[in-house]
Amino acid sequence: MARSSTTDWFKLANDSYWLWAESMMVMGMRTTDMMTGKGSDRENRLMVNEKLRAGAEVAAMLATSSLTSPEKSAQKAVSHYRRKVTANRKRLSRKKS
Repeated sequence: MARSSTTDWFKLANDSYWLWAESMMVMGMRTTDMMTGKGSDRENRLMVNEKLRAGAEVAAMLATSSLTSPEKSAQKAVSHYRRKVTANRKRLSRKKS
C-alpha cells in the first residue's frame, strides 16, 4: 500500500524534530566538555570532519538518486543526518557514564 503525501510530510516533520532535539543534546555535551576542559583535540577534529563528511555524503546521495519529490529528497537528507547525530549522542552519553 502506497503512503500518502500527508504521511510523508508527517514523517519528515517528526524526523526533523528529533534531528533538532538530538543535535541540541550533542552540542550541549560537546560544549560542556570544551568549557570544562574535558574535551579533546581528537573530539574537536572528529566533530569538524564528521560535518564535512556528512554534508558531502548527502550531496552525493541526492545528486545520484532518482528522487520523485521535494519531500523525498528532504526525508533522505534528514534520515542520513539523524543516523549520524543519534550515533554521536549515544557515543557521547556512554563517555559520560
